Amino acid sequence: MASVSNLEIPVDAWLKILLDDYLDQFVAAGGSAVKVVSGTEDALSQVRQTLLQHSQERGYWHAHLDPAQLEESGKKKDLHRMDRFFFECTREVDYKALAAIQARRHLESRGVRIGPDRALQDLEGIAADNGRDSADLMNQYQAELATPQLRDHSMAREFRTAITALGRAQLMPEANPSNTEEILLAWLAGQTRPGGATALKKIQIFERISQSNARAMLASFCHWLPQLGHPGLVVTLDFRPYEDKKLTAAQLRDQRMQRLSDGIAAGLGQAELSALLNAADAPGLHYTDLAYQNMLALLRRFIDEIDSFERFLLVVLTGRSFYDLGSPRNYHNYDALQTRIGLEVRGANQANPSAALVHLAGER
Repeated sequence: MASVSNLEIPVDAWLKILLDDYLDQFVAAGGSAVKVVSGTEDALSQVRQTLLQHSQERGYWHAHLDPAQLEESGKKKDLHRMDRFFFECTREVDYKALAAIQARRHLESRGVRIGPDRALQDLEGIAADNGRDSADLMNQYQAELATPQLRDHSMAREFRTAITALGRAQLMPEANPSNTEEILLAWLAGQTRPGGATALKKIQIFERISQSNARAMLASFCHWLPQLGHPGLVVTLDFRPYEDKKLTAAQLRDQRMQRLSDGIAAGLGQAELSALLNAADAPGLHYTDLAYQNMLALLRRFIDEIDSFERFLLVVLTGRSFYDLGSPRNYHNYDALQTRIGLEVRGANQANPSAALVHLAGER
């Protein structure tokens, strides 16, 4: 049987396939995929940076999800919850600006000239520049973009309602209550505003974004992106914070003694050994067993339902210890995931670079 090292793939070789075959072809044409990679810190950092750079060059919307980074409130991100996953993917999205881009692109595609000094909200001025009546222009926009978008069942009803309302607000701000736009933007970010529920009901939005509908919201966002000039969504998820299990007091003591033993073997002096023994254990950030299992289930569902997404690439970054049966947390803990990414056809002496799970070469 081939050793693990023989089944590793050089980082550059794997990235070339991912960029050329997936991002530049498969995903750009409407497909979606989930890729799981393991490797050293340097290898995974290279994957993350390369995907960020390539996404920026090609116009993909990109998001990096790091569960080790705390929220501004000091709380954990809890990305094993689908709603938190969605909000993190879209954290940097300026929905108002994107709605304005969509409205502008649509009008210009219909031969409507919008001068560089003409604000999109100046519908009267735009109409005059084109020898049109503003009401007629708005009726055309409603018939050709707003109404078809509201009827586009490729997007969740709440999502298409929200972005359509935002688009109309960019053209006719005076026709919308002053706080409706603010309430919509807060709703899309998972926040609430005083009187928000009443205002949302008036535009036919009746529920908040939650675990039950966040997956459909993410799929809707992916469907919407091409209309804004973006070929798709690229997400990198650092899974490693979920791999670490909080140690008991006895395990921490054993860890300290192991550090001391390693120091003695390395020939360290008395002062250095004393510092090692008395060094404080890094508190770290740990997710509970339940959160870990929920994240495994979340990834499994992404794999199972990836065909329901358009133009979406999810790359999951994992540590090498996650594939060690001796680790407290490893991918054999959840058979439903292990069988989906670990039991693919491959050669006896060569890894499949297009497999769902790839181990990247690098120094151990």
